Amino acid sequence: MAQKMKGSVRERQMILTEENGKRFTVCAHRGFSARYPENSIEAFEGAVACGADEIELDVRLTADGVMIVSHDNRLDRISDGLPGETVSGSEFGYLRGLNTGAKRGMTARFCTPEEVFAAVGGRIIMNIHLKESGPDGCIIRGLAGLAERYGIADSVYFAGSPAELDVMRKYAPHIPRTAIQLPRDTVGIADMAAEYGCFRVQLWSGLYTAGDIDLLKSRGVHINLFHAETEEEVSAAFAEGVDTVLSNNADIAVAAAEIMRGLA
Repeated sequence: MAQKMKGSVRERQMILTEENGKRFTVCAHRGFSARYPENSIEAFEGAVACGADEIELDVRLTADGVMIVSHDNRLDRISDGLPGETVSGSEFGYLRGLNTGAKRGMTARFCTPEEVFAAVGGRIIMNIHLKESGPDGCIIRGLAGLAERYGIADSVYFAGSPAELDVMRKYAPHIPRTAIQLPRDTVGIADMAAEYGCFRVQLWSGLYTAGDIDLLKSRGVHINLFHAETEEEVSAAFAEGVDTVLSNNADIAVAAAEIMRGLA
């Protein structure tokens, strides 16, 4: 098992952003997904290797109740599954046999959160995006339990929309929460963060304003941005007050962050 990080996620983030002038951090979106199949062990290992500070992963539930790492519910975009097939409608054994790298001429398979924890836990902060909470919060309870068992609860945070944030607060209050901004939102992101006790927000590129950033900063809220892919985009995001950039191109984002630190 990887060595456990010291301190809470908030304390760890303060170390990453304040000590030794390291003020700008990078979250590898679905792992190093520009180079490896998204949400695969290879992508997460690649993110660690290229120097990313965090990884982002998505968790869903299979038809037989197994937690699996996948952004989409539809299988045909992310694997060699057939059109109309879904994660939620398929059993884990079937999903395990699919190739999630097929569209890119690579070989990878669906992985579980536990496999991710075992592979990179303690070596990188994990931003776990929950699109569903499962019956009676089983996904959230299961992830919190795994984080405790692997000794990495201090380097994990959950992210989601109001429905999921409410269940997180109920079943895993000790795991820090991040409010995610989406185009369909009916409440402002700063108000969402305040209502659900979130220490972070995740802004959506093009949806937020300079006023949003100023308000969040005044409240001491850490700001993630989804997403920035070029050196120019990453640098601009940091310049306007973003703390952590999500990027598929983790190597480009890491290099841009290093340049920004040198200029700060």
